[in-house]
Amino acid sequence: MCGITASITLAGRSGYCSPNTDNLPADDDHKKRKLTNGLVHTQQHRDNLQLERQLARSLDAINHRGPDSRGTWISPDGNIGLGSCRLAINGLGPGGQQPFSNGDASIHAVVNGELYDHHRIRDEMVKLSGYNFQGGSDSEIVVALYDYYGPTFLSSLRGEFALALYDAKKQLFLAARDRSGVKPLFWTVFDGRLLLASEAKALLPFGWRPEWDVRSIVDKGWLTQERTIFKGLRKIRPGHYMTCLSLHHIAEGQYWDHDYPDKNTLELRTEQEMIEGVRAKMLDAVRVRLQADVPVGIHLSGGIDSAVVAGMAKHLLDRGEVKLGSDGNHRLRCFGVAFDKGSGYDESVIAQNTADFLGVDFQKVHMNEAELAANFAEAVWFDEQPHFELGFVGKHALSKLTRDSGLKTIISGQGSDEIFGGYDVYLRDYLREPDAAWPKNNLNETTRQHELAESEASMAKTFNTWTNDKAEKVPAHLSTEIPAFASCMTIPPLMTAPWVDSYFGTISPQITIIENIDVRIRGLIRTKWHPLHSALYVWNKTALPNMLLTNLSDRTEMSHSIEGRVPFLDHPLMEYVNALPPSMKIRYDPETGKLTEKWILRQASRPFITDEFMWVTLLSHSSPPFLSLPPPPPPLQKTSNTTTPIPTQNTATPTPPLQPHKHTNPPPPTALLRPINLPPQRTPAPPNAIPHHGTQHRRSRLHGLEQNRKRGGNGV
Repeated sequence: MCGITASITLAGRSGYCSPNTDNLPADDDHKKRKLTNGLVHTQQHRDNLQLERQLARSLDAINHRGPDSRGTWISPDGNIGLGSCRLAINGLGPGGQQPFSNGDASIHAVVNGELYDHHRIRDEMVKLSGYNFQGGSDSEIVVALYDYYGPTFLSSLRGEFALALYDAKKQLFLAARDRSGVKPLFWTVFDGRLLLASEAKALLPFGWRPEWDVRSIVDKGWLTQERTIFKGLRKIRPGHYMTCLSLHHIAEGQYWDHDYPDKNTLELRTEQEMIEGVRAKMLDAVRVRLQADVPVGIHLSGGIDSAVVAGMAKHLLDRGEVKLGSDGNHRLRCFGVAFDKGSGYDESVIAQNTADFLGVDFQKVHMNEAELAANFAEAVWFDEQPHFELGFVGKHALSKLTRDSGLKTIISGQGSDEIFGGYDVYLRDYLREPDAAWPKNNLNETTRQHELAESEASMAKTFNTWTNDKAEKVPAHLSTEIPAFASCMTIPPLMTAPWVDSYFGTISPQITIIENIDVRIRGLIRTKWHPLHSALYVWNKTALPNMLLTNLSDRTEMSHSIEGRVPFLDHPLMEYVNALPPSMKIRYDPETGKLTEKWILRQASRPFITDEFMWVTLLSHSSPPFLSLPPPPPPLQKTSNTTTPIPTQNTATPTPPLQPHKHTNPPPPTALLRPINLPPQRTPAPPNAIPHHGTQHRRSRLHGLEQNRKRGGNGV
């Protein structure tokens, strides 16, 4: 686990200043060449020193991701630079120091994340190629696998990772991200260089400066595509890789994707076979994630997902199938968040019951209004993007508790809803068509039609109030490609300033989602996949990597140097669950007249959890939202004829860059969520630069919005 950064000088950008030798005598070629070579060498040395300093400052900005050690590698010509700051989890000795290099120093790599089953792969590489490993780090298998297989090595990796490597013989730079996007990797082209880093703030030392991408913010491109809230800054997509050949040709490819069975193919396995199959895959996913040279803990909430992870972990430890830490002398510990008892969001009592049932320690951090406000700015600084509720603030505080308790590796229940159909918004997708793959599902056609009508009416009542009538509409013939949750993604009219429509025209997050889906996949959605599976696919490509795994996983775990592991996103488990019929994920009970989400997970988890989890439904929000949206008020009235000019990047006073975080001195609130006062519609120009920090956001988000509303302001 670590933070990584990389700089690739692209062809056409001079890496050095060519010396002027035109005035030398024409017959003095030897002196001319000698002077030229000397000046070039001197300039090359200066450029390398500058790149070394930039890499060092880049790693300073993300030192929280890897405070144990750091290292850099720069190619002799200064065109390639790789950097890593390490959080030591496996192979704690100096042999785990990054960047890694192969035997003839032609391949160099930096790796962020955790790779499982690495002992087997090590043995395999020694037998196949005689590779000489330098240490016990799991990440070192990246160089060995690439050296033998080339880019196809990515299909051999199992785990949560982001990586970058350079092959000097082929002049090939390659960067890749894990199948679900657990680990982040951002990239941009700036000043003739391809820059990559684990977090956007790590790009600042290279001269890059953030500018709002207003279109991406409004049409939810940052949530549904590879775009971010900053102009020109992109994410490598989950299951994808990027290459740069000979410092010139940049391309992207895909090495893995979700797939689902034909909805009309009858399932031949028995129900019990499938339950036992899920149980076996889950146990294996938890088993490999308990293995580390340091002790591993559990982040425990009141839901079934983390409860079954904790239950299976305890089961494996009790049976002696795995040990915690290199010495095996550690007890399993769980950590959770508690909210005020009367808030309606506190699940700590259920989590405590689970811990008592399992006989494990449980520690919790209490979050009230004051604590949420106190931690808000710092959590935003680490997240670098918005979130729809305050769960990311609680997770940030939970990670501090975990780290203060001596742990730096945890397992969570993230990702279960995305593969088992755990959100209530999936119910409409399940009901849209009969499940022909499992016809004995107890749901007759009359009941299905009735439940579907009720579900659609409920969603319409909830979301139609905030629909923007000016937004681009999805054509009726494409509506089957839109999952239920995506059809609810609208732009509330009061959330954008009047000039936005004038500048960008009619835009819609729903259209953005459709256009994000590969054409081949859209064909499968229309003709082959059940609507539930289509919804799961789209969610796994949008909200899961771009929001949940960011705000509630990697960024708020690494903020306090905590490595997070997610067994539900183990790709052998995902592939097995994807192939199950829809009615194994959501099941109708004719006795109660209710639909149960994650049905097969509940059945497979029976030996490891208490009975209260069998039919309990998790709260729709794991923490208090920013604010509850009331019916929209009357249109805001203009109160003044004065307007605030829109700042641009070329203003006389440039926006101060975000500074590396110091745990002992929290930074001021960033402007990432700062409302911007914009001019009236008659001057429809977009804002380019991030505004200066203000004092308003030292108060709570709700108070800030209320004050902005009273002033008659509008925010993006």
